[in-house]
Amino acid sequence: MTIVQLFKIAFFRIPDLKFVKKAEFSKVIVFLLSASVLIAVPMTINVLGVFRDVQADGQKIGESIPDFTIENGKLATTPGTQGFIYQTDSIIFTFDPDGNRTPADIASDVTGSVIAVALLKDQLVIRIPSSGLSTSMLDSNQLEFDYSEPALRNLNGQAIREALSNQAIPWLIKLIVFFVALYPSFVSLLITLVMGTFIATIYTRLKRFSYTFFENLKILIVSAALPTLISVIVQLLLPSFDATTFILFGSLFLFTQGVKHSPKIQFKT
Repeated sequence: MTIVQLFKIAFFRIPDLKFVKKAEFSKVIVFLLSASVLIAVPMTINVLGVFRDVQADGQKIGESIPDFTIENGKLATTPGTQGFIYQTDSIIFTFDPDGNRTPADIASDVTGSVIAVALLKDQLVIRIPSSGLSTSMLDSNQLEFDYSEPALRNLNGQAIREALSNQAIPWLIKLIVFFVALYPSFVSLLITLVMGTFIATIYTRLKRFSYTFFENLKILIVSAALPTLISVIVQLLLPSFDATTFILFGSLFLFTQGVKHSPKIQFKT
């Protein structure tokens, strides 16, 4: 059975889904990977939307950043330059050349999903929203960098203003976001379909159909193609839509339609 034949079955010949059990698993995997790519699209769009919001806020902040340089590991400004705190819906930016604030103060400023960036007297502090992933990977969701580090020795106000004035998100960032979104999409879909296969196997046992767990898994993966496509379209219009539940129940429904006329196991009397 070719991939083209599987495609036709998945979208146009639902009653023939029972024949997917004969397909090579390597070809069925193509459907799983393709569905994962589709699911990653709305997630990527949402993340890039957040990036654009942060970028727009960053441009506003950039207009307020005065001239400064790094001298002897300290933030140096012209006489009379005052510190300030600039807050938007996505960022809290602190500029403190006088040393009035500490990293602990920055941590206390953050609530919800807001990002905090602070140019303190002797440190750059970045605090990201708390999550299990960030905590496990970074040990802390607050990063502190001394100005004496090589990468920050040439930091200055003009360089930050120029960086924040760039309105385009680089293609490399877009690709990174997409591939980062692809992994959880694949894992989530795989778990959903494996769980669905247990339900499908119970169904085939009750109906006395002679399908193994592995055959049911192959059929369910192909059955998920149409619900996945529909869920992605809906998610693009309604981001809060529960795609996982829809894919699970939609796939199971198509599975039952595809195998309902299968021959039943005959018990000996």
